[in-house]
Amino acid sequence: MFVFPDAAKCVKAELEAVGFDATLQLNPEDLDGREIVHIKDIGGTEQSVFRTDRLTVDVYAQGRTAAKDLAEAVRAALLDRPLDTPDGVVDSVKVDVAPTKEEFPSATLVKFTAIYRAETRPI
Repeated sequence: MFVFPDAAKCVKAELEAVGFDATLQLNPEDLDGREIVHIKDIGGTEQSVFRTDRLTVDVYAQGRTAAKDLAEAVRAALLDRPLDTPDGVVDSVKVDVAPTKEEFPSATLVKFTAIYRAETRPI
């Protein structure tokens, strides 16, 4: 039996290390007007000693331009390199669904969502 790193925790640690306000648990008070990044596990696959975790990353910001820019900045921070964090190593992160505006019931906040594939190996 293999033990794999928690890809969502690794992504959160990496995003926080480069200055993003990231969370694995979104609470209503988190949506107080500041920019926030919410990371969620949505399943994945295993093949031998390799695991692919799928992660949804929702970003919230004031206005469409700010939310889109935040989603693209998160994308740029995650792609094309390994993520070596205190929670483990993610070999690579790939885009499954590019950042897209989602409906969100707010007069000021806008939500963009992207789906990523995080490749890991046992720790």
